[in-house]
Amino acid sequence: MKKIGISTFQMQQKYGDKRALEMAKATGVDAVDFNLLTGGYDCRDKSSLYGKGDEAVVEYFTEIKRYADELGLEICQTHGQIVGFKNIKDEDDALVENARLDLLATKTLGCDICVMHTTTTLYMGPDAPRELMHHLNFDMFTRILPYAKQYGVRVATETFGDAANFKCVDFFGDISEFLIGYNKVKCVNDNADWFGICVDTGHSNKAARFGNPSAADVIRMCGKDIIALHLNDNDGLTDQHKTPATGNIDWTDVFGALEQVGFSGVYNLELKLTHFGKNFEQEEAEFAVKATRKLLADFEERKIRENR
Repeated sequence: MKKIGISTFQMQQKYGDKRALEMAKATGVDAVDFNLLTGGYDCRDKSSLYGKGDEAVVEYFTEIKRYADELGLEICQTHGQIVGFKNIKDEDDALVENARLDLLATKTLGCDICVMHTTTTLYMGPDAPRELMHHLNFDMFTRILPYAKQYGVRVATETFGDAANFKCVDFFGDISEFLIGYNKVKCVNDNADWFGICVDTGHSNKAARFGNPSAADVIRMCGKDIIALHLNDNDGLTDQHKTPATGNIDWTDVFGALEQVGFSGVYNLELKLTHFGKNFEQEEAEFAVKATRKLLADFEERKIRENR
């Protein structure tokens, strides 16, 4: 039976870390993707957790891990840096240190996957040279991955979609460019042991209108390098982060692709939990978990019928 997870970002943002874990547990999930961004952690801010040093980080996340264990809830992955290098030295250097602390927090939480974003058109603009985008992405991840090895945590680089403010595909939303950049980093030293891919189905679905493959075909292209998932649906135009089967993604094809590539990790949902208004997050998450379990059960039943 496949494990179902959910990203706790919105619940953490509104209710705090411990209450978010309680709410996630009540939805019936097996695991959570714990967000490291909601606290505004920044090593440059001495009042921030990341500005207080390693001991403070370990102390805080040891308590979060203890509470998750008390609830019987697995933390299967975390979400770290989402900005990517900007070609601004001070900001890029700070990102590397914040990423190191993300990896330390992830290790302390007892999981071994931290999702991070690539360099992005959203910040660099649509006219940034191809060589620069690849250089920044390579520089960023090759500086971060030694810390991944140090802490025994794998970094999962996330597939992108469009750059909505520029009305174009994000540079690394082009899956061909994404895989070129990914493989360049992966081939350095022993990076392959510490680097993988997080497929965001919603991002890939948005990129499809610019001529990119479907979400399922992106999964097939990424293959066994996929170590984490952000499962969500949309209309192909905006990043709605909806429950699977409420947009236009072909989920039978997605689940089939995940089986084809041998994915055995957590089927983690990354959802916007305010589609039905405020103060309804837990109920919406609970429905999404039930709906996803049903979709997976229907997929298994269809396979059995087809194999008779």
